Amino acid sequence: MVSAIRSIDKVVTGFRTTVNLSPADLRKEGSALDLPLAVGLLVATGEIEVPNLDNLVFVGELSLDGLLKPVRGALSIAMAIENRDRDILVIPRANEPEVSLVEGLRYVCADSLRECVEILESGAERHAVWGAGLKFRTHGGVGGNSCENRDVPDFKNVVGMEGVKRALEVAAAGAHNFLLVGSPGAGKTLCAKCLPGILPEMTDQEILETTRIHSCARTAADMVAFHPVTVRPFRSPHHSASMVSLVGGGSRLKPGEASLAHNGVLFLDELPEFNRCVLEALREPMEDGSISVSRISGTVVWPARFMMGAAMNPCPCGYSMDTKRTCTCLPEARKRYQERISGPLLDRIDIQVSVPPVEVSQFASTGGAESSREIRQRVIAAREIQRRRFAGTNFKSNAEMSSELARESCRLTPATERFALSAADKMGLSARGYYRLLKVSRTIADLKNAPAVDVSDLAEALRYRSFRS
Repeated sequence: MVSAIRSIDKVVTGFRTTVNLSPADLRKEGSALDLPLAVGLLVATGEIEVPNLDNLVFVGELSLDGLLKPVRGALSIAMAIENRDRDILVIPRANEPEVSLVEGLRYVCADSLRECVEILESGAERHAVWGAGLKFRTHGGVGGNSCENRDVPDFKNVVGMEGVKRALEVAAAGAHNFLLVGSPGAGKTLCAKCLPGILPEMTDQEILETTRIHSCARTAADMVAFHPVTVRPFRSPHHSASMVSLVGGGSRLKPGEASLAHNGVLFLDELPEFNRCVLEALREPMEDGSISVSRISGTVVWPARFMMGAAMNPCPCGYSMDTKRTCTCLPEARKRYQERISGPLLDRIDIQVSVPPVEVSQFASTGGAESSREIRQRVIAAREIQRRRFAGTNFKSNAEMSSELARESCRLTPATERFALSAADKMGLSARGYYRLLKVSRTIADLKNAPAVDVSDLAEALRYRSFRS
């Protein structure tokens, strides 16, 4: 910091300086304090005079030659002061695309400490600009059909597997968790990677929420070029991922993959290969939509409202569901393999689908399958029905609604309800499983724009509650 101050021909050395960062019991760390400390020293020693200093908020990292570098979490800082009309945020210019997403925020950008001092001495109010707000900007396709701009496989190129495509359509329409079980090479991962192509666009509020999380998780390399997250995240961590990398934490309390998948999809391929404790840590966010990470340095609550998708083989060798290959696993080995996925976690997965191998004769098929664009139109229509249904509430999709609202929205007749209860009893569904059954059936009814859930909707939802190994 002293070197940066010397680079602008100012002197603050030669005497002892004590800096008090209040509150004292809150640990401070990170390079974002460089700029406020430098400006504070310059003002305290009389090197510069800054009018209306109390209305200025400084954030930025200083290099030895006095250049201002971007910092993590600038969007969160901007959102924290957006309603304080008299305050002006002073930031590195590289953080401007980030803070400008906040409508009504006043901010000043600078490339160096020298430029910052010149702006302050001439009056920051003269140089302050207003944040245009997310909906007025066009970073990376905001407002356009951004889902089609991604390098995402299209369902029209997936041969066969119509049942799996239908299950993923239902999952996308209601934001339901899903599990694909099948032999190696059956197409589980390919189908899952097609999912982003049928998801609806993010709203402005969702873009802001997701971008805020990714801003806090940025590395030094990521901060060079910033763009808001305008398409739904699809996070697919390796099965060797640790607890911290998946749910967040660490010495600096950074968000994990579950939070980075907020408003998108968290896909866990080879599900049984993940550490059991890591998977169990996902049970609470799958229910609550948030993760509370407590460490000795503090407690942070990260948003984590994601669709949890997974894929797995039915047994260690992978061929117990294959009609052309013989499974070499002993029954006990097969049972132990499937028991790596706990009952409580499996109970939270709404849609569980068997993925049968595709017949070789179907590989010669040319066309005829629905494209992701066609499926996506139905998904968007179903999501619009849910948006109107949940107007005035905190719910966004059928998967999020409460048990009471699930009963109300399904509008079951006495005969239909008896069918649902009888089926749930025969299948041994828990109370959670029963209401998740209702939520999936409500989504199926939304896809055909039906006002009430009938027996056929429940029957289809029941097929998704278990898989055959």
